[in-house]
Amino acid sequence: MFGGSTQGGICPSNETRSVNLYSDPEVGEKAGYYDGWLAEEDELGPVFEYTGAGKSGDQTFDGVAGTGNRAILRHAEQGRTLRVFTRVGTAPGSDAKTHRYLGTFTLDGVQPYVWRRVHGEDGHERNVIVFRLRPDGEVQRSPHDVIPAATETASEFVPFQVVTAAMLHSDPATTGALAVPKQRRGKTGTTRTPPPHAATSGTFVMPESFTTKMSLRAASAAGIAVRREAELTQAYKAYLESLGHKTGAFQIRVKGLTSTLRTDLYDATDHVLYEAKGSSSREDVRMALGQLLDYSRYVTAPDHEGEPRRVVLLPSAPDPDVPSLLDRHGVGLVYRSDDGEFVGHDVPTAG
Repeated sequence: MFGGSTQGGICPSNETRSVNLYSDPEVGEKAGYYDGWLAEEDELGPVFEYTGAGKSGDQTFDGVAGTGNRAILRHAEQGRTLRVFTRVGTAPGSDAKTHRYLGTFTLDGVQPYVWRRVHGEDGHERNVIVFRLRPDGEVQRSPHDVIPAATETASEFVPFQVVTAAMLHSDPATTGALAVPKQRRGKTGTTRTPPPHAATSGTFVMPESFTTKMSLRAASAAGIAVRREAELTQAYKAYLESLGHKTGAFQIRVKGLTSTLRTDLYDATDHVLYEAKGSSSREDVRMALGQLLDYSRYVTAPDHEGEPRRVVLLPSAPDPDVPSLLDRHGVGLVYRSDDGEFVGHDVPTAG
C-alpha cells in the first residue's frame, strides 16, 4: 500500500511519496540502541526516537550506506511522508516479521536528529544517528513502545577520536526544508505507565559535527539560534584544539528518565564544561546557567577530581550585570568580541 522494499529498516518509495520506517526492538537492542517513545514530553508534545541505518561501525549520511538516512532527513523537501511501523511478531509458519502501524510522522524542525554513542553488537563503540520524530496527526501510542530506562549505574569515559565528515554527515545531506512540528495535540491511545527507575550514567563522546547549516521551512527564532550556537561551538572547539586540548561532550542517562541528555562542549584537558547559546539574551543565559548546574553533577573524569568548572559560552557580550549573576553561582563566562576573539577569564591561552 505504501510502497518501498520488502527488506531493510528504511524503505523509501517514489511512487507513494513515502518513507517507511520499520522498528525491531530485538535487532536494535543487539546493535546497542532502542527505538520508541520517550516517556518525557516537551512543550511541543511527544517524541519518537528512531535510529538510522547501519548495524556496525559509525552510521552516516554519505554514499550507499547513508541512502536510507538521507531519505529520512530529506523527506520534507522531497514531499515524502514518514510512516512508522514496529515489529510485533512473525507470520504463522514463517520467519516473515509482522508489524503494527503507528502512523505518520515528521522530523522535529529544530532538532531533527542527534548523534549518540552506543556499544554495538560486536562490542565496539560507534556513533549512531537518532532521528527525533513528531506525530503528524493521530498515531498509536502504547506503553510497550516506550524506550526502556537504563538497568545499571555506569559512568564510562571515551577518549576523543578524530571522526571525519564522511563518518558523520556532509553538507548536501542536510540542505533543504525540514518540517516544523504542528501544534501539540492531546494524548491519544493507551495511557502510558511511568517508566521503571533507571540508573544514571555519563559517557564522554566526541561532539557532533557543528558545521551543518540547516534550512528550516519556517525561519523560527529557535532554528536561527540553533545554527548560531552550532557555529559558535565549532569555532571555540577549534580554538581549544589549536592549543592542544582534547575536547568532547557528555551524554547522560538520568535515573527515572528515558531520554538522553547531551552537553554542548567539554574540555577534557582542563576539566571544563561549556554550555553554548545562540544569543546573549538574559533568557538564554538563565537557561545555560540551569543546564550547567544540572549537567555538571554527572560529569566525572578519571584524570580530574570533583565536578568540572562550568562556563557559559555566548556569541557576544551579555548585559552588564550578567557576569555577577554567573559568578554568584561559580560559573564562568566566555564570549566572542566584535573582532571575533574569545574574551573571558576562562579562555585558555597558549603555554
